[in-house]
Amino acid sequence: MTVKKIVRVILADDHAVIRRGIRRILEKDSDILVIAEADSGTSAIQLAQEFKPDVLVLDIEMSDMRGDCVARELRSIRFPVAILILSAFDNQQFIEEIMHLGVDGYLIKGVSPQKIRAAVHQVSERQNVPTNLIEP
Repeated sequence: MTVKKIVRVILADDHAVIRRGIRRILEKDSDILVIAEADSGTSAIQLAQEFKPDVLVLDIEMSDMRGDCVARELRSIRFPVAILILSAFDNQQFIEEIMHLGVDGYLIKGVSPQKIRAAVHQVSERQNVPTNLIEP
């Protein structure tokens, strides 16, 4: 019998209502556990270092520090966390630039809840998430 691994997640978005919605989406999967929420980039880095999640779900635009800067900072110190960007920006060149920072996945906020949950599992297993998961 295979024991399923619980994926421990920290959500980082400066809008509480967005965090609440993403939490609800993720927690519909019994194998995903949201262990903390950050309302800023600085808080995301601190919480990641404190709680050591499997996955950090980051928004790009936050009040004090952009998500790509958070990703760059965590990668510069070789912090072992999978990073999934969940953003409204759908510019392909921008997405490619973000992926070169060592981000494990990038989804547009308009994707289905199932794709968000699937992406969390994929990045937790160190599988890159295709960036073409944009739905009309």
